[in-house]
Amino acid sequence: MSEKNQNKFNKLISFICIAIVAILVGQSALTHVSSQSNFVATGANQPATDDITWDYEADVVVVGAGASGLTAALKALDDGASVLLVEANFDVGGHVAVSEGQFHSGGGTIDQQAWDIEDSADLYYYDHTRGTSINSRYNDPEYTRSIANSMAETYDWLMDNGIKTLDVEPMVRAYYRDGGNDGDSVGRMTYVDASDWENTYTGTEAAGIGISRPLEQTLREEGAQFLLNYHMDKIYRDGIFEGNVTGIQASYSPTILPGETEPLQSLMSEGNIEENRELVNIKANKAVIICTGGSTGNVEFRTMLDPRLGEYLDGLAGMPFSDQDASGEYAAMEIGASLGSLGNYTSVVGANITAPQRFGTQYGYGRGWSEKSVIWPLVRTNGIVPDYNSLVIVNMVGQRIGNEDQYAMSQMNTAREPFFDQALTGTFIDLEGDGNAEAYGGPLWAIMDQAAVERNGWDMDAEGVLDYEEGYAFKADTLEELADLIVNKYHEDIEMDPATLVDTITRYNGFIDAGYDEDWQREETLVNKIEEGPFYALWATPSMHDTLAGIRVDANMQVIDIYGQTIPNLFAAGEASGGMRVHGLGRVMTSGYVAGRAAASVDEEGFATADTSLNPDYAGSETNDKTKTDKAEYFSQRGLSQGTMTHSEKLAEIEEWKQSADAEVEEDVEETEVEEVSENVFEGQSNNGFGGRVRIQVVVEDGQMTDIQIVEQTETVGIGVEALHEMAEKALENQSAELDIVSGASVSSEAFIEALKQAMEAAGL
Repeated sequence: MSEKNQNKFNKLISFICIAIVAILVGQSALTHVSSQSNFVATGANQPATDDITWDYEADVVVVGAGASGLTAALKALDDGASVLLVEANFDVGGHVAVSEGQFHSGGGTIDQQAWDIEDSADLYYYDHTRGTSINSRYNDPEYTRSIANSMAETYDWLMDNGIKTLDVEPMVRAYYRDGGNDGDSVGRMTYVDASDWENTYTGTEAAGIGISRPLEQTLREEGAQFLLNYHMDKIYRDGIFEGNVTGIQASYSPTILPGETEPLQSLMSEGNIEENRELVNIKANKAVIICTGGSTGNVEFRTMLDPRLGEYLDGLAGMPFSDQDASGEYAAMEIGASLGSLGNYTSVVGANITAPQRFGTQYGYGRGWSEKSVIWPLVRTNGIVPDYNSLVIVNMVGQRIGNEDQYAMSQMNTAREPFFDQALTGTFIDLEGDGNAEAYGGPLWAIMDQAAVERNGWDMDAEGVLDYEEGYAFKADTLEELADLIVNKYHEDIEMDPATLVDTITRYNGFIDAGYDEDWQREETLVNKIEEGPFYALWATPSMHDTLAGIRVDANMQVIDIYGQTIPNLFAAGEASGGMRVHGLGRVMTSGYVAGRAAASVDEEGFATADTSLNPDYAGSETNDKTKTDKAEYFSQRGLSQGTMTHSEKLAEIEEWKQSADAEVEEDVEETEVEEVSENVFEGQSNNGFGGRVRIQVVVEDGQMTDIQIVEQTETVGIGVEALHEMAEKALENQSAELDIVSGASVSSEAFIEALKQAMEAAGL
């Protein structure tokens, strides 16, 4: 084919692709296929710039006021640009505001230096381009290099702008050479100190608010404008495949709680634009930065990349406060943008898909919410922390779908992948019996009995616990009645067969008697039978978390089109940008910093002139010895612990491994041995720890507590774990449960006190 004909063919294919996108998005908007997304596209029709009436304008228009958007806006403002942030929600913060506030930042940050951790931009880049790590395999080298070069600089700048971190040694976890999926070889995970801020969104101590509020406050004080309650629907460009981006169109999107008539208002108001027209047009004199947070909430978009991620995955992280509706991706694609690092979207290992931490509710991701949340009417219920020793997981027809031991594993444990691979496609149904069977993935249900309820002290009928009304929990006196009650909200024509559920539970109870699971080889949690009514079916369908692919960008976060050319005046950052698969706020906020710097630097043609090379002041330590590639041993599996630990603890473990004759150490160095309960040992537990269940054992002799062991916990290493042990020491010293909480770990402290009181009551103390 001649070059001329090839160009014609490329343009024809491009127009067809754009037409397909417009049709796909239009259908989604018209038919409301995705109940998880409020995004309504307006199509790819582009009016001439001269024909647009602009309602507002700024040098840099940032779409989305989450972690990347706030960072991008503040950096652009610092570099001399006027800034207007457009946010669909009633307040700023996005996902970060309801997160736990974990940084995963390296390259030689000030916190790493304080703990003598050797790191550099090169080592960070090396770690996140290793093909043997699933989290690094499909990363874009140019994007990753840019992030590595600016990460320590961004971290320092964020601390200068009001963000604080806890004085805890940076952590390392689930390193890929130890069988995990994380690329970080040294301690990079730090925790935000949110003690100055109340999280009114979650009603809990979720620390991400300690990131969003300081940045928001600084932006408002320095003159940034905020247009809240407006959803970006269209990006204006002089032409679909050529020309400059000139601004955006946004539609009014207030949040009005059920039973209310007035929209919710933001906590801070300085710089807010008072507006309620249906549509507004906003001109960007220098740049538009897309920081819309990703695409996990848009079923049509995510199944385009991974067909397994169906609509039943509706308990998304961040929701119902913060959605990821793919609006930034669609709007950019409509004017010619391409997508990047799409291979990162498909894996179920790590932060993409995870088991919910609470069952029987729609929004079961993470620690959850409390009734103090300003959006509690949208949350409705908080669910229960599951006791895997007392349940089975079944599919929509009442069959077990995998080894529950794997589902119970931590989010970062790669050994859980077989359960997800099976669960997301494993239900095979020939509904009409005509030889046209179909494969399904969800929903999944946790089946348990009243004995489990009593063992755990749950109140299954209390208001705000289980979501019976919306069909995320069911209760019945018999298993047959339970199966009849269950309604599959996403496949109402598929009913659970009572006989199948009874057979499943009967067979499972037999495995407990035999001490062996013939079907799925479950071991660790093969403990309690399910035989005492009433019985419960609780929504246990996986949750989606991070968006791991998005709009393709260059080193300056400037958007690249389908021909590989940068689009003038258009940038993307955070989870809306594609280029790196990595959990945590480090990459998200660094990309925002780079995008804000670049947007403020655009020339008259609309292209960034900012320098993305490494600032020598942030070169970090000499780490060349750690980035060798000439021996297999540099990539080989070490077989060490995947558990979260401090950097120095990991170094000690590595040293022990090196000195060991067989190069093996215990896998679970963080777990405390559970002692066999005897007559003078009494147990207590709380399901309200920071990470879920806290269980203790108290030894009593002659009416005195002589020892307290923490036998089960998933609290934060370096904070909650230490608090539990400190509380145990205080309890022994005072011989009382009337204890002061540990500063910075109040949730863990209160959980310990609850468990201790229970054990002391059992002991008659």
